[in-house]
Amino acid sequence: MSSTRTGSGGLSAPERAYAHIRERLFDGTYAGGMMLSEGEIAESLAMSRTPVHEALLRCEFEGHVRLYPKRGALVLPVSAKEIQEVLVTRGLIEVYAVEQAGASGALGPGLLEMVDAQAALLAEGEDDKFSAADDDFHRRIVVATGNSLLSKAYALARDVPLRVGNSNLRNDPGRAEQVIAEHRAIAQAVADRDPAAARAAVEAHLDHAMQSLLRAI
Repeated sequence: MSSTRTGSGGLSAPERAYAHIRERLFDGTYAGGMMLSEGEIAESLAMSRTPVHEALLRCEFEGHVRLYPKRGALVLPVSAKEIQEVLVTRGLIEVYAVEQAGASGALGPGLLEMVDAQAALLAEGEDDKFSAADDDFHRRIVVATGNSLLSKAYALARDVPLRVGNSNLRNDPGRAEQVIAEHRAIAQAVADRDPAAARAAVEAHLDHAMQSLLRAI
């Protein structure tokens, strides 16, 4: 079995292994404290262990697992300290980004459409798609700054809440409805070209997110 051959979807073996592992980290299949076997993952994906090891190294760099030679990879639980740190980091990034977006108002109509799409996904019970749409909403605002370093920092800061948040939304449906309302407030402030209101809406949203995530762990 090749360690680099391109598979379905044009992805290389390491990329497919990485996508496979991350999907299971974020949907809760690989829970904190679980030991992952490179051999078992490789067998399930019909590939050698080398690309799986490469994928796990990426996940270790991102802070999701810790590799132990000849034993496997330990899935690291998400701690309260991590949640607090990443939400503070996100606040610094997203407040700046939404103020920029609010000053121009250009993103407003698109963001409001995204919120409507999120509401439809929630009504249809599409939890995983709703979570992805939630991520897209925030990412759209950050990317609009045109600052690639901010986008990269945001991507790293977003991962930790996602690992907790996906399962938390299933256990707390009321939070998903609250997220939609908070997103709508952010989008409306951007559409109204009101940077101050946009900032306040983002700060309230991230504060509620932190409270919800801390309750979930």
